Amino acid sequence: MLNRKFSASKSPTFHILSVGNKQKNEVRNIEHLLKELIPPSDYQHRNGFSNEHIVLSLSENEKTEVERNLIEMLEKKEDDLIGETLTIMKSTDSLPTLRKRLDLSQSPTMKIIWASYINEIKSGDGEMKKIALNEFYKVSEKYSQIGIFHHLAKFCDSRINDEIRNYINDKDYLTAYNARTSLGIDTTEIINREQIKNGIGTKKWWEIWK
Repeated sequence: MLNRKFSASKSPTFHILSVGNKQKNEVRNIEHLLKELIPPSDYQHRNGFSNEHIVLSLSENEKTEVERNLIEMLEKKEDDLIGETLTIMKSTDSLPTLRKRLDLSQSPTMKIIWASYINEIKSGDGEMKKIALNEFYKVSEKYSQIGIFHHLAKFCDSRINDEIRNYINDKDYLTAYNARTSLGIDTTEIINREQIKNGIGTKKWWEIWK
């Protein structure tokens, strides 16, 4: 009887509760999306992880809420996956926060990453290209260089690409391989060289005197 009475009278109280429940569901949905988009920052959860398919599936309303939340998260902590996600979203609203992360970072590698995100969102930025080039000269550790080649290549800048080309025939296999793949250069020569070095491949007769 009570339920039928509310239904017949269209009680304002019932209507308010209904809206409230809907809002709660929306909040839970956004929270779930954020957890899917930004998993814990550890090897187990992020090695090989990509969230691009999730970003591209967002509705306009979801995108607005997710973008706002991600910017707030990035304001509080440095997390390049958040920056990458905002870049996929082409979030111009995130540019001040990305710039803040760039300015606060003490790591040349991270400065390049933040600069690459800003450059991509803005579809090119001369200042960011200059920052990336200058910071790359400071990167000397092997695995840091390897990890940054693909970010550098995204600048689509001839000066930066020339710096990457200095490594395409590097004696270290991983360095040469990643430098080549970042520029879209064939890696067959490097792979064969490594196989011969490890005794897997065999030199042809015309290669013996090389």
